[in-house]
Amino acid sequence: MLRAAPELLVPWYPVGYETITWYAPVMMTFYNQGLVDVFMNMFRLGPLFYVLVWFPIVATGTHPFIVLKITAPLLYGCLAVSYLLFLRRGLRLEAKMAFVGGLLLVFEVAALRESWDRLRNLLALTFLFADITALKSSHKYRWLLVGVLAVLTALSRDYIALVLVATVLGFALLERKHFMASLVSLAPAFAVLAMMMYPMRLWWNYVGGGTPTFHSETYFGVLLDVFLIFSVCFLPILPLVIKGFRRNKLLDPMLALLMVGSFSALVIPWFAVPGYQRWLILLVFPFTAYAVYGLERLQLFTERRVKMLLVVVLSFMILGAGYSTGAFSYVVLPSSWVPTSLVQSSIAWDQIDDVKGVMLWLNENAVVNSSVLAEERFYGWTTIFLQRAKDDVEVIPYSGGSSPNEALETALSEDFSEIYLIWYTNASFDNFKVVYSQSSISVFRHESTFVSFWYREDLPF
Repeated sequence: MLRAAPELLVPWYPVGYETITWYAPVMMTFYNQGLVDVFMNMFRLGPLFYVLVWFPIVATGTHPFIVLKITAPLLYGCLAVSYLLFLRRGLRLEAKMAFVGGLLLVFEVAALRESWDRLRNLLALTFLFADITALKSSHKYRWLLVGVLAVLTALSRDYIALVLVATVLGFALLERKHFMASLVSLAPAFAVLAMMMYPMRLWWNYVGGGTPTFHSETYFGVLLDVFLIFSVCFLPILPLVIKGFRRNKLLDPMLALLMVGSFSALVIPWFAVPGYQRWLILLVFPFTAYAVYGLERLQLFTERRVKMLLVVVLSFMILGAGYSTGAFSYVVLPSSWVPTSLVQSSIAWDQIDDVKGVMLWLNENAVVNSSVLAEERFYGWTTIFLQRAKDDVEVIPYSGGSSPNEALETALSEDFSEIYLIWYTNASFDNFKVVYSQSSISVFRHESTFVSFWYREDLPF
């Protein structure tokens, strides 16, 4: 219900950045693809999510927007249940402690942000906590369960599977038993990961330029971004985390990997783990467990302090509800990863009709064999509403917050008849001129394209 609130407040479009930028455009192609095609085409990206949403789209003809609006809340609910079972049966907490931990998790900004548009992550995390819970069980088929759930995790999201592998193998090493059994169980997941991740660059240089940091490509920019993400996500719960921190053979390896991923960009920025933003958000899972331990150390689970416990839990619930619905939010400092509330998309809601308007103009007026440069926030909307993108107009995306120069160079090298750019009306670019505007969004045309086309030396005239 909590995650469904922003979807109900915005009835026509799914909330989230990646939902409209990457998920929806891919899902729009499912009508012409079979299940095997979807699995193979999406394999390196985590195919299981796409396979699951393929069924309702193809079987019922439901629009991908509707599927996304329903899927996101369902996945968040599945993750909540999986995490609750992990607290209860994996960490062996009392029922009331596990229940409070589950409540704290779902209302925290970091977890809600993960649910905003990281849908493959939600699916993978659901399998991850189910897997760790199975690891601690005494079921006679537990190693088979561990192996199957590990494969499902890997097929959902590669770096979440790395967290699972580190946790399971780290636990076996700390326990000093069942290491070979763990290794054998994880072998199929290792094979899947190897196929998904090869070849892939496993480190980034955050201060050497050219790295997609989504922020300033300077050490200070990365430092500021890490500080802002960590602050808005964890300052409210940090006192409880510090109070409840303790060594735990399940949490220790998970925390160790997440800390390396989160802060290696600050310690060794020229040889850092890629995507510190993603690892930072995942800290919410061990941190919530430590927070429950903190509540226990403060004796808030005792009958005489139950009112204080209610105040703490209700405070987090109010903050989470405000963040989910957009009614209010303490997230006001800009960062590369955390929106001010969940009631957002890649662009403002009042700009969507403007984008649709300029796409209609391009459908009717774009020159044959032309290209459209679309920054990441406009890419999904462009591929969905520009009908000619499937015919004689090529959409060339470029990274969010970056210059269109690289995409422009690509377009110029391919000799398109015209090069268009979608951007905000009040902006200006060298060699681009506005040819059509609809309120806040405009179509810019590259002025040198026509000239360079007619004065190529290899033309006979």
